[in-house]
Amino acid sequence: MARHPDPARRSRPPVPVGTPIDRRERAAGFARNRDGTITILFAFLLLPLLMMLGVAIDYGLATRLETKLQAATDATALLLCQTPLTATDAELNALARTTMTGQMGNGVVVDPLTITTGPRRILLNTHASLAVFFGGITGTRTITPGAQAQCATPIPKSFEIALVLDTTGSMSKAGNDGVTKLAALKSAAQKFVAYVLSNPSFAQGTKIAIVPFSSAVAVDPTAYASAPWVDTEGQAPTHWTNFSGMSEAGFKSRFGVFSKLSGVEPSWKWAGCFESQPYPQNVTDMATNGPASLYVPYLAPDEGGPGRVGGYYTYFPSYWNLSYNSYIDDDDGTDNGTCPKQSASYPKAQARGCKYKNPHNARPGDTLGIPNGPNFGCTSQPLQRLTRQSVVLSTLIDKMTASGSTNIHEGLMWGWRTISPKSVFADGSAYGDDKVGKIIVLMTDGANSWTENPSSYNGSLASSNGYFRNADGSNADSHFPAKYQGISTSDAARNGLDALTRLACDNAKASPANVAIYTIGFSVSSDPIDAQGIQLLKDCASSPSQYFPASDSGSLIAAFNQIAASLGRLRLTQ
Repeated sequence: MARHPDPARRSRPPVPVGTPIDRRERAAGFARNRDGTITILFAFLLLPLLMMLGVAIDYGLATRLETKLQAATDATALLLCQTPLTATDAELNALARTTMTGQMGNGVVVDPLTITTGPRRILLNTHASLAVFFGGITGTRTITPGAQAQCATPIPKSFEIALVLDTTGSMSKAGNDGVTKLAALKSAAQKFVAYVLSNPSFAQGTKIAIVPFSSAVAVDPTAYASAPWVDTEGQAPTHWTNFSGMSEAGFKSRFGVFSKLSGVEPSWKWAGCFESQPYPQNVTDMATNGPASLYVPYLAPDEGGPGRVGGYYTYFPSYWNLSYNSYIDDDDGTDNGTCPKQSASYPKAQARGCKYKNPHNARPGDTLGIPNGPNFGCTSQPLQRLTRQSVVLSTLIDKMTASGSTNIHEGLMWGWRTISPKSVFADGSAYGDDKVGKIIVLMTDGANSWTENPSSYNGSLASSNGYFRNADGSNADSHFPAKYQGISTSDAARNGLDALTRLACDNAKASPANVAIYTIGFSVSSDPIDAQGIQLLKDCASSPSQYFPASDSGSLIAAFNQIAASLGRLRLTQ
């Protein structure tokens, strides 16, 4: 069928070109005709899309470079502030360039440092160039991010630091890495001393004391044998505990006994240890005040029996005693002299003063890994008072050996005495001086111990607290609070020593002393510190964050490093 023209279209009059109706018609026609539209749009938008993609990629690369540059700049700034204050500007600028190049490569640019003093501040500005991938499109050929960091060495503060270091026999055992605990301790202590005495965060007044300890603590016997705080005249009530007839034998003090004994065996001269102070003086840093507060030189008595290293002895039927420290005979070797052979009870034989007048049958030896004789248990190197002489401190650390049992309480107290302004040395600055911080760093690998000897009249080995039962029938009660008196077992002794340690820690941390205490427990799988020992160290520390566990040389060194760094913390100021 033939199509007829639309009457309406046929009758519509022509529209002049250029009229508004004509323009609308053309636009509508273009919209209806889709041929080639997508291609034209894609070509039109391609360049902006490529530019946006290029910018995003280049921006990401620049951001990563800037982040790396800022981290390197921060680290370098801190390093610069850790250099000695004597470093010149030229040396600091050279160090900045070398350090930044090592971290960022040769493309990094380091501006000249801005250095001010009082306190020292160092401003570091750095730049790095990055060639962009889409520079041809974006018109930017390189990006040059920059970083800035300013470090400040805080106004240095002085510290008086006592390193209280366990040198007992168990320190000869290996840690989890196969390195002996003593070797690890020496390395850690050497690094600590070097850091503190060279780091500008510590004022030039900073000093360190070192207190090696085992069952007792020693001082330099030559330097302190006649010190005013030492009982050189036998005035203290406990001076002749475990001895009788000493005045009749011609002895004024224990030093006279040492003089006689060292005449037959040179190693038996006084080694510098002391009896523990009576309670409560033994948990404070009080100055001596009268005879009862004087420090009594430690003298382990010759136990009953003829001179012999370890053995059972009897003085009347069915009464046997195991003596671990019988080093001379109980007589002078005669039958009718001033100290003849006699049959007596064990405590009387042990206490006889006349046997020291002409020591007979001297038998030096080794019992339980501890040299016998009058210094039985006094095995640690003499302590070093506060000093800045790194060679002196380093030499002492190198000399430390592992021997003896553990008396944390004595170690802690002598550590406190080295930094106290009023105790025996009076080396410490006045309490309340906010320019000086007082610090004790206590490291041990064990727990308080005082070995019992149930096969002996004394009930225990000799220690700085005497015996569980002394030759005169007294006991160690004068050294302990009422709750811990009447000690007769190793467990009871440990509890008593733990109580003394806690009291000493609490007193040192309290005002006006305000001593900050850091503790390190060196516990290894083959020789662990038990839960009671760990808890004591945690309780002794000034805060939970100031207790550090260690199991090998690496973690021990890390613990000392963290303590040193926390004391002399550097900071970035921007």
